[in-house]
Amino acid sequence: MPQPISYKKTREAFADAVIELAKQDERIVFVSADCGAQEREFFRVEAKGRLVETGIAEANSAAVAAGLAAEGFRPYLLNFAYLLGRMYNQISQSICEDAYPVKMAAYYAGVWGTGGRSHNCVTDLAIMRALPNMTVLAPADYWETKAAVRWAHRLPGPTYIRLSGIPTPLVYDHEPDFQPIRRLTEGKRCTIFCHGTAVRQALWANQRGQLDAAVVNVPLLKPLPQEQIIAEAERTQRVVIVEEHSLIGGLGEAICAVLAQHSAVPVRVLAVPDVFPSSVLMDVPDPDEVYQHYRIASSDIIQAVRSLSEQSPPSAQRHEEGETVVNAGR
Repeated sequence: MPQPISYKKTREAFADAVIELAKQDERIVFVSADCGAQEREFFRVEAKGRLVETGIAEANSAAVAAGLAAEGFRPYLLNFAYLLGRMYNQISQSICEDAYPVKMAAYYAGVWGTGGRSHNCVTDLAIMRALPNMTVLAPADYWETKAAVRWAHRLPGPTYIRLSGIPTPLVYDHEPDFQPIRRLTEGKRCTIFCHGTAVRQALWANQRGQLDAAVVNVPLLKPLPQEQIIAEAERTQRVVIVEEHSLIGGLGEAICAVLAQHSAVPVRVLAVPDVFPSSVLMDVPDPDEVYQHYRIASSDIIQAVRSLSEQSPPSAQRHEEGETVVNAGR
């Protein structure tokens, strides 16, 4: 069993980082659509004149943020992940077309939440990755979220940051320098690419299953660090990708698209199938049980790595013979 691990909300990390940045940069304004109690209190009391409250008008909040950015402000926008669809047109046309530096974050992204099926969202990364000019981040824990917010603040264009709504296990014990990709463990048997909550599941799997795997955290999903992805995949010649997101449009598809053009390593993708996450599981007290239901838990990672390890990696001889090695999704 793993050692006891502390849990903190990435949602709180976003608030802490934005407030710290706002104390240093008076261009920062917070646009609220009745979300972000911690941020609203700070901007209402300590940074007066820099809070814009649109009420429950999510689409308007995105348009307002674009207008503020056009006037030289640095707007921060927070909402629930499942409401991104309601804001899509404004994010696309008002923010992304002109590449305005609006920093957006959405919480309760993933399969676990107390709001049920209507409030769960596993398509946010697919939505945001498809938008031109948008940078997409999915940090692993509280500390990496703070680093990601600081890193995003320096970018000239729009950024989306994926957040959880519940306390998630810490991966780091301090705020790291943000890196688009980071190898967390050394291993020769397989490379496990992951992001967000899946990072801790991958670390647990590597420890519990004694997998000798290289666990690679990829918090930057767009633009994807392609050269480093290829290098990490070639290093072990076997790849497992795990994420708390739909099988469609997430890290799995992004990496497979890269490897299909540049590498012949076999791949397994563990992700949420093409379904709306069930509200039946909303009262389950342990998120790990929900991850097991969708087969993205540490036990599923162990099984995937062991199954993949039974296959021989592509060899030089196979390339010479002209055999095609196809990336195998789950």
